[in-house]
Amino acid sequence: MADRNPVAESEVRAAVAAFNAAVVAGDEAALGAMLGDELFYGHSNALMEDKPTCIAHLVRGRIDFRDEPGAEVQIHGETAIVHSKTMAHNPKPDGSVAIVPLDMVQVWVKRGGAWSMVARHTTKLPS
Repeated sequence: MADRNPVAESEVRAAVAAFNAAVVAGDEAALGAMLGDELFYGHSNALMEDKPTCIAHLVRGRIDFRDEPGAEVQIHGETAIVHSKTMAHNPKPDGSVAIVPLDMVQVWVKRGGAWSMVARHTTKLPS
């Protein structure tokens, strides 16, 4: 059963927002600091990436993940599970943007006072 911990929930929500901002900015150092070395990063097309591959992809793509209101955060001790709906705004080479609706689950672990994402998986939703 999930713990009711408003402080941890707030910290995790801030970590998710920081992740999204780092992706948009293409901030390799920030992504490196917040993603766990053991990262499993699953895309909606079934592609699985490790941490180095994921960071390179995110820095290159600069996808703008816009989470919809109502994300659920469950705290289990030093682990958090985040479930949300998000719209991925993917920039295309021609300057247009492809918008992809996603269902997303992230797993974050608190280490040394900071939250690290160790797993993420998305499923493409019907448009």
